[in-house]
Amino acid sequence: MYLDILRLFLRYIKPAPILSRHSVRCPGMMKHVYLSLVALLVGPSVVRSVPDFVKEGSCPIVNEAVLWQQQQPNHWQMDGKWYQHSRTPNPFDPFSRCMQWRLEYIGGAFRTASNGVDATGAPIRTLGSLFYDPQGPRLLLTHEGAPPAPLVVLATDYQNYACFYACKDVQKRFYADFGFIFSRTPKMDPRHVKVCQEAFAKIGVDSSTFVQTPQGDNCPYEETQAI
Repeated sequence: MYLDILRLFLRYIKPAPILSRHSVRCPGMMKHVYLSLVALLVGPSVVRSVPDFVKEGSCPIVNEAVLWQQQQPNHWQMDGKWYQHSRTPNPFDPFSRCMQWRLEYIGGAFRTASNGVDATGAPIRTLGSLFYDPQGPRLLLTHEGAPPAPLVVLATDYQNYACFYACKDVQKRFYADFGFIFSRTPKMDPRHVKVCQEAFAKIGVDSSTFVQTPQGDNCPYEETQAI
């Protein structure tokens, strides 16, 4: 059973289309993720090695159609810089602090660039795309070092906060989900944090599982502006 779920999730580890001609890759990340999952598939202790992000059950019910209808005409307003306030544990996210997400709207889709600092203190940058998911109605995020992920905007006012949720299940027996809270400024207003926490609570995601991303004056924001 666990072998099946790992094989199915492994299918999502593949090169992702990126809407940019230039790329500064996070060295070795894609290879590390791929080989780690392969090792889980063929290792002698497969059952005991199921990744923590794989859970039993299925994705929570989210009214994606209503959210899409409300938000799609306003997607252009998401253009610009966002700062990651917090996220749930995510093995595909290499940033330990200073994570800044730049969205460039290009008519129905976005080019994206993630900038920040990794666990060793080194500045890193990854590129990607955000566009309509053919299996929607929702967005699909493709980014270097991570498998493609369906992305739902649970709540946003476009000017201050955005609450993103990604969830993928397999045969409604197992699922992997990740939550993200973003702000337009490095320091997020507690009122806006609460809006996102309540949005996640409505779909059964515990806000206490979110880990805050350190931001502030020591972050090298000026080094990574353009996509």
